[in-house]
Amino acid sequence: MRGAIVFLVVFIATLLASLQYSSLPPGRMLYSLLNVPETTYPVLGFPATLLVCAVFNGVVYGVVAWLAYTFAERSRGVRAHPERVEAKPREILHARKFCINCGSEISVEARYCPKCGKAQQA
Repeated sequence: MRGAIVFLVVFIATLLASLQYSSLPPGRMLYSLLNVPETTYPVLGFPATLLVCAVFNGVVYGVVAWLAYTFAERSRGVRAHPERVEAKPREILHARKFCINCGSEISVEARYCPKCGKAQQA
């Protein structure tokens, strides 16, 4: 989840930077690979070619930042979904149980007394 947020932040920042500095690579290079003519038709107040190059830059830099973040988190050993450990209720941790026949202390889960062998109540 945090990786997606990293992607979006970098995407938006790079998109805005690319709209100001149109020579920021690799947007122009990727646009030229499409073999479509450049146009100055305004979309949202920006020339369409500039906007497409800015989106390409945002996607490329966003993916690179997301991958860097993901690999950094994995190398640190941070897990995306840590396993949940069930906590035992406090009364079970400190509970004591005694044999109903001989009175010796037995484990809470014991069904039979290890000393006298008498069956215990549940």
